[in-house]
Amino acid sequence: MSKVIVAFSALAIVCAAAPASATIVIYSTPGVVQPDENVLFQGPPPSGNNAFGVTSQTNLPVTFTGNELLATPSSGQARITGADGNLSQLAFALGTGLGFTEVEFNIFGTQATATSVMLNFTDQFGTVFSDDFAIGRGQNFFSARAFDDQFITNVSFTLNGDVRDVRQFRIGGIGSIDDGGGAPSPVPEPQSWLLLMAGFGLVGASLRRRQAHRTVAA
Repeated sequence: MSKVIVAFSALAIVCAAAPASATIVIYSTPGVVQPDENVLFQGPPPSGNNAFGVTSQTNLPVTFTGNELLATPSSGQARITGADGNLSQLAFALGTGLGFTEVEFNIFGTQATATSVMLNFTDQFGTVFSDDFAIGRGQNFFSARAFDDQFITNVSFTLNGDVRDVRQFRIGGIGSIDDGGGAPSPVPEPQSWLLLMAGFGLVGASLRRRQAHRTVAA
């Protein structure tokens, strides 16, 4: 019996240590993801390579960072460009300790020299999910959704040329990624749960056999 318990304990430790695979899926079709908050520019003006927005419902700050001086041509729903009227690179995120599960934005390709974009979405564990897409003149909507208890903590993209601006930023599923200081515990893989359940079954069978032996001896 003691051997069974030791083996089961080791199995439980292995299962607890096996993290679940996590996924951020990237989309290039408008409306696939419909985040519930717009990002607005209603605060301070851009400062150098940074611009500052807020979410429309939770009023949380969103920081945008570029590789050049940034400008926000109109107030209200977020629209960002470079100070020279063109943009080739941008990143944005909520404050420390916060993430989101959905995001959408529109890379506006009017008068663009860019023909493709590389998108990067980083989760709370530092894993980066990337893909590249062709872009056309006019609207180019891109979005992403996090699954498996993930949060998106940073979005960045780099174009192979310039576009006029990026607009219509939307964020949804905002939440804390650390629950008071620590990263969320990894979710066990389904295979690990099966092994754990099998371990419970072995312990139960051993207990039944031991009880049967005691009954016969009596």
